[in-house]
Parts: sequence; structure tokens; C-alpha cells
Amino acid sequence: MELNIAQRNSSLVIEIIGAVDNESAEELKNHFQDIIERDFNEAIFNLELVPFITSSGIGKLLVFYKNTLSRGKNMRVKGISEDLFELFKSIKLDKLFPIEK
Repeated sequence: MELNIAQRNSSLVIEIIGAVDNESAEELKNHFQDIIERDFNEAIFNLELVPFITSSGIGKLLVFYKNTLSRGKNMRVKGISEDLFELFKSIKLDKLFPIEK
């Protein structure tokens, strides 16, 4: 798994490349702790190149979401595959933050 981060005005675009398994979910957790300290209003996750994500990876996204919300920031997901979109909808993540295909 790779992570690319780009600042675009007041937004951070976080591109995840590759599968998010249990090991890479722990890696994400470490990155997320650093990212949350940055100056941004919205975190935009691009998951276009993520073929699958484990429950541990989803858990790390939820912790990141909770941290962004508590700091008055927003989060959304874009560029998500149909399979991940259906998974995220089935566990009602689309009720927490915007998810765009």
C-alpha cells in the first residue's frame, strides 16, 4: 500500500494505492495521526486504486473521521470502486460522510 498526500487550498487529498489489509491498516493509523495535525478544512480520500479494504482498515478510517469531526473538519471519500461503494453503503458509512464514485 502507498499513500500520497497533496494540499489543495484548504483541502488535503489523500490517495491510497493498493489493498488495505490488516498490516497496512496499522500503517494507515500512523499516517493518520500525522495527517490530523495538518492545517486543512477537509480531508478527501481517493480510493480509486484500492481493490479491497479489511474491517481493520475501515476501523482506521472511522477513527480518522471521528478525529476530523472533533476538530471541526470534514471528510469525504471519492473515486471508490463499485464493490467498495456497496460495502461502505451496507455498513452505512455514507450516512457519516459523503462517498462519491
